[in-house]
Amino acid sequence: MKALVVMAHPNPKSFNKGILDTITGELQKKNSEVRVKDLYAMNFNPVLSGSDFEQFQAGKAPQDIAAEQADITWADTLIFIYQIWRWGQPAILKGWIDRVFSYGFAYQQNEAGIEGLLKNKKALVITTSGSDEVIWEQTKAADAIKRVMFAGTLNFSGITDATYRNFYAVPTVSDSDRQAMLEEVKKLISAL
Repeated sequence: MKALVVMAHPNPKSFNKGILDTITGELQKKNSEVRVKDLYAMNFNPVLSGSDFEQFQAGKAPQDIAAEQADITWADTLIFIYQIWRWGQPAILKGWIDRVFSYGFAYQQNEAGIEGLLKNKKALVITTSGSDEVIWEQTKAADAIKRVMFAGTLNFSGITDATYRNFYAVPTVSDSDRQAMLEEVKKLISAL
């Protein structure tokens, strides 16, 4: 397996970093090749600019975007790790998707309509939230996340083999609960 792991959390000591470390450790045990994109550590520029559009229209990608696209092309599995803020992705991840999953790379339009170009890839999306599961059910937060990340990003780009898992109330649960969450992460990686 060739896995590209994309993490978006500003705190390098966060539980999300623990998830990242667990994932990379499990992938290495499986002798998988792994590349990690820690968007905050990279100081990734999430702003889709007019210059980006001009280069796309000229059939080129800006250098930083081309590097990200090369890693996606290399990977057969994309793994996303991020926290939920107001039912959505952190801005840096949304900007990464806006810039990297561009027209002509991730999708195109043809006579039949929109065609996703990232077929034959798998995805695993792991999120964390401060809310507990009861609040998530009441607010239907998962529906919003699945619509944006799955329907609007992954499926739109041709990735249909995708799994989602949210870990609830991460800041307020016990350390043993968080340890159990990391054990579940290991099972998710084992199932890939």
